[in-house]
Amino acid sequence: MDLDAAKFWFQVAQTLITAALGVYVYISNRNRVTNERISSLERDMDTRIDGHTERLARVESRLTAVPTHDDMAKLADKINRVAEDTSRMSGELKGVNDTLRLILARITDRGLK
Repeated sequence: MDLDAAKFWFQVAQTLITAALGVYVYISNRNRVTNERISSLERDMDTRIDGHTERLARVESRLTAVPTHDDMAKLADKINRVAEDTSRMSGELKGVNDTLRLILARITDRGLK
């Protein structure tokens, strides 16, 4: 084999090795960046989940003080009783008002005659 042929094949081998190294570096860097991004997302999600855990604990503690359906039913009954009493008192007051007007009308009619 002559010197020119050896130089040619050496340059071909060097080019192939350089290209192979370039492909290897590209793939390994791409995987490294992907792994870093995944790790970053995991850290962010852990932080967010911790925040949600605290919020969920606060909500659950406040739910113990929320009125139940029975409490709401009792409250509705009390409101209905108050409405009935108010309606009854309104009717009675109207009757008293009519009676008072009748009495005043009789007094004023007698006073004028």
